[in-house]
Amino acid sequence: MKISSAIANRYKISKRLAKRYIKSGYVVLNNSVNVKKDLEINEKDEVSLLISKKDVKYDIDKFLIAKYNNVLFLYKPPFMHTERHKLEDDLTISDIVEANFSEYRLISRLDYETDGVVPAVKNNFKIDYIRKYYLALVHGRLDKSLTLRNKIDAHKKKKVIVTEKDTDNETGITPLKYFKNNTLVLVTVSEATRHQIRALLSYYSFPIIGDKIYGINDNFPRLMLRCQKVAINSYTASSKNLKTFMKFCII
Repeated sequence: MKISSAIANRYKISKRLAKRYIKSGYVVLNNSVNVKKDLEINEKDEVSLLISKKDVKYDIDKFLIAKYNNVLFLYKPPFMHTERHKLEDDLTISDIVEANFSEYRLISRLDYETDGVVPAVKNNFKIDYIRKYYLALVHGRLDKSLTLRNKIDAHKKKKVIVTEKDTDNETGITPLKYFKNNTLVLVTVSEATRHQIRALLSYYSFPIIGDKIYGINDNFPRLMLRCQKVAINSYTASSKNLKTFMKFCII
C-alpha cells in the first residue's frame, strides 16, 4: 500500500488531497520521519498527519430546516463547503450530518458561494421523485421561459462545457422579477451535474451575477444562486433567509 492510500483511509479524505499533504511535508512515517514522496509501506508502518481536523462549535438550529424519518433538510449558508475539502477547512454541512445525523447521507451538494437547501436521506430510503427549485439573479432581461436540454461535459475539474447534444435531463428557466437590467429567475431541475445551472445560463447569455467562472467580472460579493426548495417523494422543504438573498437583488 502507498502512503497516500493509508492516509486517505485513516483520515477519510481523497487520495488527491493525501498526495498534496505528502508533497507539502505534512505526513509523518512511524512517528519520526517526515516524508515528501508517496512511498510504498507495509502493514506495520504507521502514518499520521501534522494537520488535525478543526473542531468548530455551532448552533444546530441555524442549519436544520426539517427532519423526518427518512429525509433530512439542512440549510447551507453562502461561503461554506458542503463537504470537507481539507482537514483544516472550517465547518461543513457533512460535518453536521456526521456528528448529529449519522444514519443519513447527503444526496446533493451546493457550490461554496451558493446557499440553500441540502437534502440527506437514510441509506435504505428509495427516492422515487426529486425536484429542486433554485433562484438566480442573472445579467440581462429574460422575457420568456426556457426549457434547456443541453448535455453538460463535466470531465474538466474546474469548468464544465455546454454541448449542443440533447439530454433527457431538463432545466427549466422562468423569469420572476426584474431589477433594472437584471432578472430574478426560477430554475427547476431533477438531476444536476456540476455547475449545470451556472454554465447553462451563461451559455444562453444570461450569466449569474457574481459568477467568477462563467460570468462577467462584476466584482459582486457573492454568487447570486440559491437552492430555494427541494421536494423528495412526499417531503418538501424551503430554504431559510430568503429576505437576505433578496436584499442582494436590489443593486
